[in-house]
Amino acid sequence: MRHTRSLNIKPSLLMIRKLCARYCHLMSNRYILLTLCIFGMALGGVAAESAPPQRVRRNEVIFIDPGHGGKDQGTASKEFHYEEKSLTLSLAFSVQSYLKRMGYKPVLTRTSDVYVDLGKRAALANQNKADIFVSIHCNYSSNASAFGTEVYFYNGKNNVASRSRASEALAKEVLNTMQKNGALKNRGVKNGNFAVIRETTMPAILIETGFLSNPRERAALLDARYRMHIAKGIAEGIHTFLTGPNFQKTNLVNVKARKLSAKAS
Repeated sequence: MRHTRSLNIKPSLLMIRKLCARYCHLMSNRYILLTLCIFGMALGGVAAESAPPQRVRRNEVIFIDPGHGGKDQGTASKEFHYEEKSLTLSLAFSVQSYLKRMGYKPVLTRTSDVYVDLGKRAALANQNKADIFVSIHCNYSSNASAFGTEVYFYNGKNNVASRSRASEALAKEVLNTMQKNGALKNRGVKNGNFAVIRETTMPAILIETGFLSNPRERAALLDARYRMHIAKGIAEGIHTFLTGPNFQKTNLVNVKARKLSAKAS
């Protein structure tokens, strides 16, 4: 009886071992397949996240104006080692980079630490038939508690009504997207009599990105990461305006104005 039982047990053990081996093999394959799927999904997620925005060739001419430059430092301080002219140029380069990814070919009024006359900045945009003009600055106040971003457009008596409306729409779009991208405070859209937005013939705005006189906002503007967020907001606002109805409605008027100007000259 003992011998018979041992003979019966051995086949059972062998069968169990085979079943276990087969089960482990199947589970191993499933585990490998699952691992590969998860790894593939992870790679796909990384690729999707790092992929640049879709580029579409666009014909709009965008002029980006880094405020000040050269002998004109703008707001500066030896104590904190900053100059407005350097910060505006840094912001302008970042805006240019974002716009290029979107398919635009932005033009800068200066690309180095040089002085460019205000009249020349406006003239360059007019001569090149720019579709929009965006001047970038940093603010200052004797009141150190003042902070936030504000955007100016020109609404003078001698301005074309359609240009004023388009400039205001551009200002609102840019300020809105800047705040979405981290601007500390929205101080609103305002009317300003600045030469670069007064003497240009296309929708034009002047952005005061923040107060260098405010300790908190100064620290933010001196942070390259914060400037990148602000620049992204400016670029997105420009894109929203150029692809929206406010630009389309005024574009033909601007073209006619350019033709009349060309005939007069």
